[in-house]
Amino acid sequence: MSKKTLGNITGGIFILLGILNLVRFAFRWEASLAGREIPLWVSLVIALLAGYIAYESFRSRTTWFVCTGGCKGSSSTPGTCQAEDCAKKGHPLEAISA
Repeated sequence: MSKKTLGNITGGIFILLGILNLVRFAFRWEASLAGREIPLWVSLVIALLAGYIAYESFRSRTTWFVCTGGCKGSSSTPGTCQAEDCAKKGHPLEAISA
């Protein structure tokens, strides 16, 4: 399975989890686990965490371009290293999947 496919599946699952918890919070649905009531604020926290994880899952598919000359420069668009003190100034940045 490719990283892109895995990111899409993971992001979709966490978006669904976040939406379901937001709906539970908005409509004040009761939920229990092992006979204990789960407070509504827990659903809000879960929705926020699920949203963040979904965001990171989709973001992880982004290609970044980095300099390998020691300056640790990076960009979301292709180009050349512009750091004055870098050994690879003017060389193309290398593509990586973040």
